[in-house]
Amino acid sequence: MARTTSVGLACLLAALPGFTAELSIQGVNRAEFWAFFDSVYSTHTEDKLDLDIAYGDLNGTLGMFLYEPSKPWIGLRQPMRLLDYTLAYAPEHFEVLYGKYYQTFGKGLALRSYSDDDFRHYKSLHGLRGTAHLPLSTEVVLLGGRLRDIFFQENTYKVLNSVDTSDQVLGADLNTRPVSFLGFGGRYVRINGERDLTPKAFNEFIGGNASTTLGPVDVYAELCQRLGTMPGLGGRDKGLGYYLSATAAIPGYSLLGEYMDYDNLSYPAAGYHYNDPPTPIKSGVAIDRGVDELGFGVSGTATPIDPLYLEANYGQLYPHKDTIARRDTLVGVMEWEGKARYSVGTDWTFEAKFNHMVQQNIELHVAERVTDKPTVHVNYLLGEHTFAFEAEYNMVEEDTGHMEVPWKYNETALVLSYGWGDALLFTAGWQGVDLKLDRRYNGQQSWPMFETVWNLNERNILRVRLGAERGGYTCSGGVCRFESPFRGIKAQLISRF
Repeated sequence: MARTTSVGLACLLAALPGFTAELSIQGVNRAEFWAFFDSVYSTHTEDKLDLDIAYGDLNGTLGMFLYEPSKPWIGLRQPMRLLDYTLAYAPEHFEVLYGKYYQTFGKGLALRSYSDDDFRHYKSLHGLRGTAHLPLSTEVVLLGGRLRDIFFQENTYKVLNSVDTSDQVLGADLNTRPVSFLGFGGRYVRINGERDLTPKAFNEFIGGNASTTLGPVDVYAELCQRLGTMPGLGGRDKGLGYYLSATAAIPGYSLLGEYMDYDNLSYPAAGYHYNDPPTPIKSGVAIDRGVDELGFGVSGTATPIDPLYLEANYGQLYPHKDTIARRDTLVGVMEWEGKARYSVGTDWTFEAKFNHMVQQNIELHVAERVTDKPTVHVNYLLGEHTFAFEAEYNMVEEDTGHMEVPWKYNETALVLSYGWGDALLFTAGWQGVDLKLDRRYNGQQSWPMFETVWNLNERNILRVRLGAERGGYTCSGGVCRFESPFRGIKAQLISRF
């Protein structure tokens, strides 16, 4: 249907004087239905459509987001229905856009918005943006808009900044690379809050970055200062953050080092943020997303012989020691992981990894959580048939801070899958824990599941899952949430057109 409409409109426009461009329409739709095996058999319907339209120098997007939980609508489980659009004029050297867009300045110390379908986090800006592409690999971005932060947690969607959606964001960003080995950038972001007490009570971010490439080595540095007003008190509120990274790569080997220091940088200090600076923790854990964080990370890869691949990483994140509220409380996260993968011809692949993590006062009501998690994965390819097996065993020690003896328990996950070419994939899995944990897993201890993924054709994929999911605390890019355990049926249809 979309292709027929595209051809018809293209023919109509081409018949008009001066219209010679070709109309293009394409998009993605993700439709989901969940049925919960609870006492009232609740349901969850969701649909996310992103449609891209281009005609010559004009392009636009149409987006629809629908979340419909079954009634009665009580508490946080409320329906959400959104219709978004974007219209842009983009000739060769510049673009003027109005509507919904995503924008990140530098590494996100001053401003970061993005869409993450896997984590179900959609942080978008709505307003006007202009982009100019100038000589010497120079790009200038000017924008004004309002933030909307949609987040999925505990089996429901909510707008994190629902009381501040009228706040205004103004920003300017410049990036240039006058020579191939040297680049510079500068940026300014101002946030005018609806609830600011006086015209001077606004927050602004001022920053810049520099990067250089010297042979196999890339170095990047970014600095950002926040200038704000203390809420309800008046007076200047200041923050400072910087991020440093260096990468070295030669054939078969790579090494990355990172260092970051964020002191009162994020705004607001809790809940949603206009900025999201990087975290050195591979699994995505952060302490408070730039409010008070100091840390570093190192990661490396090696292929000493062609079928063998090695990877290792280490990261730490902790608050500044002079933070009064934390002088007597240990806070921080440390993670290291090693991984090895070996292939025998094109048929067999073996992978093993070990992850060790220590979290102190990261999760609510958890003083310390230590995990040691070995994982093995085996993949075998026989013609059009693929067989895979994965096993994970997580040894956990957890202390709420009010216990004589910490909890010690083990989490197990087993997954067996079979795939037939690109058409079908069948997966059977089981997750279990050997201790009844009411607070973390609602007292459940076993979660079996079966899933089928069927490529109906080149443009449509159907996924059906029956069984249970353990849930728990999970993170992505410094943003974390608690996922509730699930028992029921999930069906998802992804269509591309």
